[in-house]
Amino acid sequence: MAKRYTFENGFFWNNYISIESEFLKFLEYAPYHEANLEMYSPKLTGLLLQIGGYVDSAFKDMADYFGMAAIAQKKKGGFKKVSKNKVIDDIRDAFTVWESIYNLSANNGGDLTALLDFGDKALHPYAKFTSPIYDESEWWWKAYNKVKHEYALHYQKANITNVLEGLAGAFLLNVVHYPSIKFLWQLEVLETVVKSGDGFAPYWVPKHTFDEMLERAVQKIKPLNAGIRVETSLFLYTRW
Repeated sequence: MAKRYTFENGFFWNNYISIESEFLKFLEYAPYHEANLEMYSPKLTGLLLQIGGYVDSAFKDMADYFGMAAIAQKKKGGFKKVSKNKVIDDIRDAFTVWESIYNLSANNGGDLTALLDFGDKALHPYAKFTSPIYDESEWWWKAYNKVKHEYALHYQKANITNVLEGLAGAFLLNVVHYPSIKFLWQLEVLETVVKSGDGFAPYWVPKHTFDEMLERAVQKIKPLNAGIRVETSLFLYTRW
């Protein structure tokens, strides 16, 4: 049975859409354009902090589904042993576990595109989510931590670039995590597709068949054996 607030019942998706909507309102006044990418503001600070907290909570919540806690514990390998309720201790644990299951650094084999007024932009929000790059490179998660803990020194990092990439990271978790995939499919936000020429075409899958495909994917901890497409006002994700 689902908890009160979960991916499974749409809580995380609805919160994501709310954050995306606020960012799009900001872009109405300061579009994602080369001249504006380093623009920072109190509004962007709030969004970056909200996104970072969202992603952190989402990673931890993801361990509660389909017996993934036990799987995640094994995936941690050399990490210190933790209690059943603390499979994900920190963001490094989160990457170690979910990268091995969902291949986040490569968008789980899919294409994630920001649909922007001045041209679409391909994104890989977790590409730098590794060590030692994690500590050395400037990227949205590091910016979030700097703004969170040393705001007076790093408020400039709450800029359009980091907010867009962080939001892409939040979006990606919703389109790769199995319970969210099922919810979005039922909501008809996610559609199943097949490869067609250079693109994709809709492909109708009966409910019981889709449920069976999801169940097999969960049991084997492998990608869903179906092409999927999810589009919002800001992002498009397609995977075959």
